Amino acid sequence: MGVRSMLACAAADVAHWGLSSVLRRGGGNIPGVIALKLDPGIIADLAAGLDGSIVVTGTNGKTTTNGLIADGLAAAGFDVVCNRAGNNMQTGIAAAMVAGRRGGATSGKKASRGRFGAFECDELYTVRVLPQLKPRALVLLNLFRDQLDRYGEIDHTQEVIAEALRRSPQTTLIYNADDPLCAAVAARVDNPSLGFGIDEPTGLEADRVSDSRFCAMCNAPLDYEYVHYGQLGKYRCPKCGWSRPELTYAARDVELRCGNQGGYSWDVCGPDGFRRRVKTRYNGLYMVFNVTAVAAALEFAGAGTDALDEVISRYEPAGGRMKTWHALGRDVVSNLAKNPAGFDRMISEVRAAGGRLMAFFLNDNDADGHDISWIWDVDFEKLCELDLQRVFVGGTRRNDLQVRLKYAGINAQLIDGIEDAVRGCFGADASLPLHSVANYTVFPQVTADLKRLDGTERPEGTRAAIAPKARVNLGCYADASIRAEQLGRPLRIVHLYPDALNLYGDGGNIASLRQRCEWRGIPVHVDRVLMGEALDLSDADVVLLGGGADRDQLAVCKELLAQKEKLTAYVESDGALLAICGGYQLLGRFYMMGDERVEGLAVIGAETRSGDGRMIHNVAIDSPVASSPIVGFENHGGRTYLDDGEKPLGTPLVAGTGNNEFDVGEGVLHKGVVGTYFHGPILPKNPQVADWLIAHALRRRGIETELPALDDSYEDAAHDVALAIVKRG
Repeated sequence: MGVRSMLACAAADVAHWGLSSVLRRGGGNIPGVIALKLDPGIIADLAAGLDGSIVVTGTNGKTTTNGLIADGLAAAGFDVVCNRAGNNMQTGIAAAMVAGRRGGATSGKKASRGRFGAFECDELYTVRVLPQLKPRALVLLNLFRDQLDRYGEIDHTQEVIAEALRRSPQTTLIYNADDPLCAAVAARVDNPSLGFGIDEPTGLEADRVSDSRFCAMCNAPLDYEYVHYGQLGKYRCPKCGWSRPELTYAARDVELRCGNQGGYSWDVCGPDGFRRRVKTRYNGLYMVFNVTAVAAALEFAGAGTDALDEVISRYEPAGGRMKTWHALGRDVVSNLAKNPAGFDRMISEVRAAGGRLMAFFLNDNDADGHDISWIWDVDFEKLCELDLQRVFVGGTRRNDLQVRLKYAGINAQLIDGIEDAVRGCFGADASLPLHSVANYTVFPQVTADLKRLDGTERPEGTRAAIAPKARVNLGCYADASIRAEQLGRPLRIVHLYPDALNLYGDGGNIASLRQRCEWRGIPVHVDRVLMGEALDLSDADVVLLGGGADRDQLAVCKELLAQKEKLTAYVESDGALLAICGGYQLLGRFYMMGDERVEGLAVIGAETRSGDGRMIHNVAIDSPVASSPIVGFENHGGRTYLDDGEKPLGTPLVAGTGNNEFDVGEGVLHKGVVGTYFHGPILPKNPQVADWLIAHALRRRGIETELPALDDSYEDAAHDVALAIVKRG
């Protein structure tokens, strides 16, 4: 190392000593911050002292996969430098390399084969880390929507990873070929690559929504032979023939042993007749993918997999993930999930275990992402298959979780922390574990409280806590003023292309419309129009057009342009239409996708031009369709400008938000059309907007009536939390 690098390392060592010895805190990434400040090239300098390295990235599973790779390398005799604590940005990797340059806690005890690095890396930081580190391999696990206000659309994340690989051309990409989004990254670059995946259907129920099922080559909808979850499975484009690449490492003969038996087992098959049976005590298909990726990485690195079974059996996830504690006389399982795919995987595990006691925690801090609309893409409805007894919600956005669970048919109690949940379970069968799932910044507090309570017993004589029933009566709980015979047929709600426009929890808007009708005894029917299906709006009463990624939105635009007259006739006949974000842009004359002009439907007088950066804010507007401000979250790069004859949906409470930075307006109110950039989604937290659409649809059917009032206490509380965030700025 040069003098500058040595000074940077020395300063980082002093910072680490001060934090750990004086302040009694973990070093975290602060030593890395200092080292990079003094020597921006410190990662490249320290990489010269390694015999090789592997970087793990992707949306879910980075910490587990990286930890297993590090343990496998150590078992094979390497001295391992690893950021095990999960500090996965550039500063965290630098801190781990500084700390591990002379061996230590991150190193294998019986090193004999040299020094090797194993680092997990945030997806957006790969472009900074790979060019300096120049690892032998980048393991790409999966790509799901995650923190859209930080990462942007998945297309952006894909391009960042691809650019990182272009800047490190000698790095081999080990990628999840079952994920078309990962396969698309491999197709963009010239780096050597090998794919891994599950080479057979597993028979598990696929999730109802995926992040993208469109061809990376021609943008046509993909056909799937089978789906594991999300967009992961065996796919092929019927138009251009692009398909899942051949698997270099394949999981086969997967045995799912859930519940009391625990764990999954399968064969990892690779080149030259390689075949090894592996087993994990953890349930979940995500573990099959993670461990198969580990086997591929270890074989590629020359470490081999002879010790893989031992490594897996000894492995304990970092930071309290997937850990069972004993708190106040009850077992509590702690899990981390931070996006729809992660929460759905946890729900699958709870279902497999027959869970009856649940606690969910949701924060919206910077590290979590301020946009929480994704909770409406989590399939909480699957929990209704269980005999739920108690359900609790905590965190800064617990009210939003309470509303989300209400629309899933689950009544959740607000709590301040995990101890409240444990005490709320007093009186329930003591043999039943409490399953807790928390997102990023609230998870450490949950585990800290459980560590404090671990080993404690319930105090004798403590009375059983009284908790509300865990199920909501989804029947009519308002006096029905509209009978089926008045309508003649059910109110028909049409959800356009949910298989493509599913980016911002738009299913929550459908749930709000449907259930606010059902709770009033109004007959209602929801139709989903999927890509490739004919559009029939002749008897539609409310239409929803949601938001999607650029590629998916373009596919929908082409689909709708071929049937433009149907949507135009519906709007001209005063049909109720809710258009969100990308769907709102499609209604205008054109919108810009980068530098490309895309012709729109010209249903409203508007056009969407490119802007400088994205408009990302919590927003509130005063609007004639609601007596209280409408709240939501905006995240859009386009700027929409209305013609003089068009009226905005409302006026933003905060300047510089809405359609663009210059006009004092947000969205559009055109006949029965409500167009808006608000997701969140808009209707559950703004029930008056949902009721406006329902009442408009009824008037169009000739029924003038005042809708019976509903109990909106949960919705109003979530609305007030969002409004307070806007006012705080």
